[in-house]
Amino acid sequence: MSNIRIIKTSIIDLDTDAIVNAANEGLWAGGGVCGAIFHAAGYEQLQAACDKIGHCDTGSAVITPGFKLKAKYIIHAVGPVWSGGKNNEPKLLYGAYMRSLELAVENGCRSIGFPLISAGIFGYPTEEAWCKGIQACCDFLKTGREIEITFAVLNDRILALGNKVLKERFCSETAELTKSETRLDYLMINGQRQDAIFFHLPEEQYGFLSNWYPAPFDMDGKHFTSTEQYIMYQKCAAFGDYASADAVLATDDTAKQQAIGRNAGGYEEKLWAGMRQMVAFRALLAKFSQNPDLKQRLIDTENAWLVECAHSDKTWACGVRLNEEDRHKINSWRGQNLLGFALMEVRSMLRGQQGR
Repeated sequence: MSNIRIIKTSIIDLDTDAIVNAANEGLWAGGGVCGAIFHAAGYEQLQAACDKIGHCDTGSAVITPGFKLKAKYIIHAVGPVWSGGKNNEPKLLYGAYMRSLELAVENGCRSIGFPLISAGIFGYPTEEAWCKGIQACCDFLKTGREIEITFAVLNDRILALGNKVLKERFCSETAELTKSETRLDYLMINGQRQDAIFFHLPEEQYGFLSNWYPAPFDMDGKHFTSTEQYIMYQKCAAFGDYASADAVLATDDTAKQQAIGRNAGGYEEKLWAGMRQMVAFRALLAKFSQNPDLKQRLIDTENAWLVECAHSDKTWACGVRLNEEDRHKINSWRGQNLLGFALMEVRSMLRGQQGR
């Protein structure tokens, strides 16, 4: 991963197109990295720009000009406060990095500088913070979007730990998985053993198959950051709840998008049951068509059965946890695996287009 480096310097001294501020939800000037950035950029101008935005959800990011900094932009990323890992902290930290990278690319940046988000006063354990931050950056680069990523730290111990994580836990492993996702599992169908890929969370090995995986695409004149956002938007719009549809578009938090969609006004189960798989198919086709690296990774799954594992989801997933043996037996599934089947159909279509 030559696009990622970790150096010992102040983030405000980086010569990058954008730097990331470890922000709070209210976007007010704080201490540490945040305070240093506000001071260097010009407190009054930067605070006024932040006040105009008003708020940023944990796990997301917003962008302002860099004002007096070398960097053209400041991206304000809100990482989670560590509470033992019980409140989706890894997912939220991953989201803060991914949204920062998306904003940088959307605004024409070719380089970005990060602090180690959440590892200061927010209390996130240092090694875990490195793992999740570097994982998000590696995943972003695997989508084919190009940007030079620099982490700026001031502590020798944190620098050494970051380089250790980058070298030992992600670079070689991620490069190998990018070439070929070969760790296939199996599924028994009518007594026959079939190759299978089971997936769940977006940050896991086959997480790029998840609806929650950050993968931007445009459709119907609108920009979407994931297939989950598109599906929930269409769900709300289908029943005339355009206020909720707009609320789905207004957040990049997939959990919030799902919650809004579940409470869509005027919802009719039979209507949504009849159209949801086609909605998902359209979203998946756009996701993989508009992100070439993801398209190739999907095609590289060859003829393996694709199965989403989630115990509580009896519609999109197979209704079985990722670590349960019942995932291997299709007769033991408690869900429909609609997402998996839609992915397989999209894969077949893309493979056909590739062969023309």
